[in-house]
Amino acid sequence: NLVAEVKRRFLNTLWNTYSFFVVYANLQESQDGNGAAGNGANVSAEAALQDRWLLSDLNRLVRDVTAAYEAYDVTAATRPIAEFVDELSNWYVRLNRRRFWDGDPAALSTLHHTLTTVAKLLAPAIPFISEEIYQNLVADVDPDAPDSVHLASWPQFDESVIDDRLHADMALAQKVTTLGRAARESVALKVRQPVQQVIVRTRSGEENAGLERLRDLLLTELNVKELGFAGTAGDLVDVTVFPLPKQLGQKYGRGYPVIRSKFAEMDQRELAAGFDAGESVTVAGEEQEYVVEPEDVEVRRTPRAGLAVAEDGGYLVAVTTTLTPELELEGHARELVRRIQQLRKDSDLDISDRIELTLSDTPLLSSLLSAHQDYVVSETLTLDVGFASDVGELAGSETVSFSLGEEEVTVGLKKA
Repeated sequence: NLVAEVKRRFLNTLWNTYSFFVVYANLQESQDGNGAAGNGANVSAEAALQDRWLLSDLNRLVRDVTAAYEAYDVTAATRPIAEFVDELSNWYVRLNRRRFWDGDPAALSTLHHTLTTVAKLLAPAIPFISEEIYQNLVADVDPDAPDSVHLASWPQFDESVIDDRLHADMALAQKVTTLGRAARESVALKVRQPVQQVIVRTRSGEENAGLERLRDLLLTELNVKELGFAGTAGDLVDVTVFPLPKQLGQKYGRGYPVIRSKFAEMDQRELAAGFDAGESVTVAGEEQEYVVEPEDVEVRRTPRAGLAVAEDGGYLVAVTTTLTPELELEGHARELVRRIQQLRKDSDLDISDRIELTLSDTPLLSSLLSAHQDYVVSETLTLDVGFASDVGELAGSETVSFSLGEEEVTVGLKKA
């Protein structure tokens, strides 16, 4: 079971990331004759920041893994690589899919360098997979490179490339993204559906500034239009501290009604903050004092109207749940693109194949294309799009039917 888990969570992720790079590097090479590792030009500030973050964490990884191997600590040498590969796949690659599709040489070069470095770091622990990656990415394309990953020089780290502030900013952005998605899930609001605003309550102004530096990334990841900050948890949720009758009844018997009455008179936010910090609260009764511990209460937080909220470790993230017609239409456009992409995959089309698209003639699809046609055709590599008033007109096309909003729609495509 442990071997299967390692394969599923680490080896498959590493291999899929490597395969992803090979597909897009080959695609770029076939389109313009350039190799995988090019010289980046006209890279956006956001893209450059993501590259800088990855290279910073890569150098951090080389430093830590080297130190662990020198101390003969195999666990400390391999576990960080697994964590790094997970972030490489599920954060960097996912964030930059559009850049890879566009053949951005800076993204391809950064990922190429990262994969070859990881292969070298893994060589002592996973010799054969490391060798396969190295042979394809290095030895087969560079005649001057060592013949084997096991003959290559050990990676060296550059301390000047390691950016601790960027590392902390990105870690916080990842946490906020996770909480934002959890908030969406709590009200069954899919990530494909845009919402107006995400509101974050952090633990300091410095953390707010860090999220501001990654504003565009957060807006994209959470599919929201605006980023805001809350000064206190009370701006996002209503707080009630409920004394638990079982625990307090056993401890104080008839004193429980006194505690409940006194709690009702107190500021609930301040009371909850004290319990959250692990502090006890002393309640003065007529005959005695009652000491209430954090485990004696339940802090109940109810999102304010129009918000979905998730929290963890002192952080609260809320997304607005009110959808305008414009937001709903944009969500439908994203769902339509997802369905077309799945139909492309089911039709065994190559990732670079262009298509002709035919849609059932419905009011929703007509409005959708009027507002978002450029997005739909760009994302799906569509050269021509039209409407069909009858399903029979879709003969010869690969088709799929599904519910979109309040309508039942049909989509047909064929290779251009």
